[in-house]
Amino acid sequence: MNEKTTRATPRRYTKLIGAASAVAALVAFASPATVNAATKARTARTITTTSTSTSPELFPNSFFDHSVQNQPVAANSGTLVSNLVQQTQANNGHIGVNYRPIFTVPADQPLVPVTVASGCYPGFLSTLGNGVPIPAAAYNSNNSDNTIIISQPSTGRDWELWRATQTNGLWSACWGGGLNALTSSGVFPYPFGSSASGISYLATTITEDDVASGHINHAIPLQIKTCNGFTAPADRTDCGSNPGTPPEGTWFRMPQSTPMPAGLTPFGQMVFRSLQQYGAVVTDRAGAVMTEAENTNDWALAGHTGTDPITTASAGQPEWLVLNGTPWSQLQVIRPPSALG
Repeated sequence: MNEKTTRATPRRYTKLIGAASAVAALVAFASPATVNAATKARTARTITTTSTSTSPELFPNSFFDHSVQNQPVAANSGTLVSNLVQQTQANNGHIGVNYRPIFTVPADQPLVPVTVASGCYPGFLSTLGNGVPIPAAAYNSNNSDNTIIISQPSTGRDWELWRATQTNGLWSACWGGGLNALTSSGVFPYPFGSSASGISYLATTITEDDVASGHINHAIPLQIKTCNGFTAPADRTDCGSNPGTPPEGTWFRMPQSTPMPAGLTPFGQMVFRSLQQYGAVVTDRAGAVMTEAENTNDWALAGHTGTDPITTASAGQPEWLVLNGTPWSQLQVIRPPSALG
């Protein structure tokens, strides 16, 4: 099973046409002078499942980098967790991992113009600045969404493009957006961004740097097959009305009292601990229940040698079994962390 077989039918683009009035809500970019030590370039680290994370905090002011251990449980928690488990059992029987390319670029990476793809609405182009620093070796996610994420820690900028394609060296996209990761909540202003919920994939995707550090210090994304509208921190949705299913933006947490099962892969252990500390948030729809991690090809493209951390931590398990043994039925739905101070 690969990402293409687990992704959902592409979100309906027509919902974006009516949001043309929001184009004026441009996203401010940080200047290099605002950059702090937490945004220095990523480096390789030895994998350990017990260390405190030393990976840079890309979104220091986001909802997703704060502990949710003390958030109250929602009244409909049992219903939504039961539905999540039912969706998992009905679609492959496991919560797997989709892989998404994330390219971390230096401050001097040349800007590349991005045009609007044929038949798509150009409003998102105004959020991209004077171009996007897409490296020459960049590739898209090679599925129905064809996403691409560009992170520039030196400036705090994040660009996320949906249905991005390269033709004769020129990039175009159907939608997306750019934002300042240093000040962002981790959610794109409506209607921008590449996820159907507006939640940033850079703020939530499990990166190679996370796994190299041994700790995922942020909430992780969940994609589900059937959902019901949206709730904070999501600011939009591609869900229909499906009562009893989780809205996009639903936040799950593993209780601290739940013991870690024996036999989890190192990757699974990191995810389990992250679920207890930060939880998981529904960001989008897919053909099955999935989480998201950085594409393992990115490690070599970044100049590293040897096996990448995600592959090593997966302990030989394929993406649809790497989280096998996680007690998903023990999850709780918590109050939307948008209420955090």
